[in-house]
Amino acid sequence: MPDEIIASEYLTLEGRKISTSQNYAIWVKDIINRYNADSIRYYLLANGPEKKDADFSWREYVNSHNGELLGAYGNFINRTLAFINRYMNGIIPAGNLNSEVEVKIDQLFCETGEKVEAGNLRDAIDGIFEFVRYANKFFDIEQPWITRVTDVEACDNTLFNCVQIIANLAILLHPFLTFSSEKVCRWLKISNVWEKQYVLTGYQLPEIEILFERIDKKIIEEEKAKLEKQEEV
Repeated sequence: MPDEIIASEYLTLEGRKISTSQNYAIWVKDIINRYNADSIRYYLLANGPEKKDADFSWREYVNSHNGELLGAYGNFINRTLAFINRYMNGIIPAGNLNSEVEVKIDQLFCETGEKVEAGNLRDAIDGIFEFVRYANKFFDIEQPWITRVTDVEACDNTLFNCVQIIANLAILLHPFLTFSSEKVCRWLKISNVWEKQYVLTGYQLPEIEILFERIDKKIIEEEKAKLEKQEEV
């Protein structure tokens, strides 16, 4: 039996109260057929009504998907693995785990686990995405596109660390973004067990695909128009 029940505040839709009787709602079977399930999960977790009322906005959903899920997380994975495929024949290079990166990963496992146990899912995913932003900054500072010519060892070490970050992000995000995390785990051939993961030097990457597709902003007005049309039926 559960020893604690988590409840949330109210969720509105485009600034209005959701009403199934008035047909002013988004139906689950419809939205999961049109959009990536992990994308929907991410938005609702990162913007959910945990401690105060929240609003589902199609504009905010699209911006959240394109900006954070695709632009930050998906982009970091793609830029890293595409670089390895292009310049390293898809083989994970040799390197040593950066001490700062290792500390951040260790801390994040502890902090995320504690937040999830306490029911603070929004804080948990916010903490993970703060690390995603750190990872992108790490890639930019290390400039592997330059060091691959000027300092091959440094380039190898950068990409080695980025792969380890990706592996552990997949585990940390597995409770939240299950489908995309499983895909990354298959690519890197790692377990989805809740513990720190390592990808060995020399591992050959399989064929990689884009993790998240960009959502065209034109759907914002299209979806809002559907809501209005539903009410008329």
